Amino acid sequence: MNRIKVDDISKFVLIGLLLSSLLFNNGFYVFLPLLTVFVLLYFVQQPHTPGVFSLIIIQHFLQIAAGVWLCNYLEKDINYNTPSRSTAIIAACIGLCFLMSPVIYFQNKIPRQTFASLRESVNKFSPQKVMYAYLVSFFLASSLGASAFLFGGLTQVIFSFVKVKWILFLLFGYQSILNKKNMRLLVLFVCLEFFTGFLGFFSDFKTVIFFLVVLLISLAEKLEFKHVVYAGLIGYLLVFFGLAWSSIKGDYRRFLNGGQKSQAVVVEQGQAVDKLIDLSNDLNKEKLEGAVVGFLDRLQYTYHFAKTIDRVPSVLPFENGRNWLTSLEFTTTPRIFNPNKPLYEATVKTKKYTGIRYAGRLDGVSFSLGYFPDSYIDFGLYGMMVVLLALGTLYGKIYFYLLKKTSNNIVFNYATVCAFFLEFNALEMDSTYLLGRLFASLVTFYVLIKFFFPVFIKWLSNHKPIDELKLSKNLLNEKIAYK
Repeated sequence: MNRIKVDDISKFVLIGLLLSSLLFNNGFYVFLPLLTVFVLLYFVQQPHTPGVFSLIIIQHFLQIAAGVWLCNYLEKDINYNTPSRSTAIIAACIGLCFLMSPVIYFQNKIPRQTFASLRESVNKFSPQKVMYAYLVSFFLASSLGASAFLFGGLTQVIFSFVKVKWILFLLFGYQSILNKKNMRLLVLFVCLEFFTGFLGFFSDFKTVIFFLVVLLISLAEKLEFKHVVYAGLIGYLLVFFGLAWSSIKGDYRRFLNGGQKSQAVVVEQGQAVDKLIDLSNDLNKEKLEGAVVGFLDRLQYTYHFAKTIDRVPSVLPFENGRNWLTSLEFTTTPRIFNPNKPLYEATVKTKKYTGIRYAGRLDGVSFSLGYFPDSYIDFGLYGMMVVLLALGTLYGKIYFYLLKKTSNNIVFNYATVCAFFLEFNALEMDSTYLLGRLFASLVTFYVLIKFFFPVFIKWLSNHKPIDELKLSKNLLNEKIAYK
């Protein structure tokens, strides 16, 4: 079995980090998520394979471990505000292993690739055409994303079509890194996605970071000590950025929606940029320190799970499958066939099973329960593992199908797999939202694979490389001629 090679110094540092975690307050609960993520990454991520499930594992780890980090930061016992957080932490770690076990099985069935074979595949595409297609998709995705909610039942399908943009982003990224060309353009596209992500209410700047991580992991073949150092430095910068964003997010969003109880942007983009700059300039050490609790509390997603365990079955009975069945019926029944179909409100379920009196849709906010608690509500801790194993099997089958059937080009298939699955990275997705996005994406990608991709790939395949230096000189000559 092919594995990423880890040098001796990196092994020593990672094992030392794992063992030293036992010395912290709530040491076992710091140790267990860390052990889980190390073991799963070892088995899931192989050299030159799609990195999307590694990103999913890392994101789930962060949302599990952040609850422990919050307790330690507050110098509290793990169960200080709910007697079931310790149970939720353990169950979430075990559940993540059940979820990823089928993915590991299907991952091992994928034919091995090398750096050279991936380069050969990606060089069948024209970098220039991929670049132009990405830029067109960037502006189309912005327009579709802004108007998606105007089309009622087609909203989820429209969001799934937006994933084509990320396929092209990844495809251009693979071309740039594998050939060590057009890197400046890749950095430009990353910056474009990052900064425009701030202009929407949900601030999607994180998405391009996730895709960049997936891209880099997909091409990894060894882990050296310098990579561990780089990862630590980048992690530190991301934490700092997360604290800064947590400090200003509330004020910024209130400015975007004009103080209304909605999630709509009512100001011009220029005004949004000016406000973001003003808020950033007001940051100081006190604000950053004050944002730590809010940042960790927003990142963690075991509190709702713990509160659900507190109430089910002592207050509310197990649903014995009705919860997931209701979610399935909701997502597969078009509104045109059921005009009385209610609006999706995640907060309603969260309030019912946690007992927490959250504000809801009418107040412009939403609080999700998460699909791990959803599974627990139906079948308890043991039955929950069966549900997650079944979901992981579905993930694995879709993963294997997309890698084999999307096209005859393995790199294009890698990009498709990563674009399809990345949105399922969050522990906070409840069963209704998860099944809705999964169903819409399956329908959309089936149509794309059968009717659009064959023609699109044929168009992309006319190779003509981008000469950045020549392009820059031509632009300079045009400016001189114009003057």
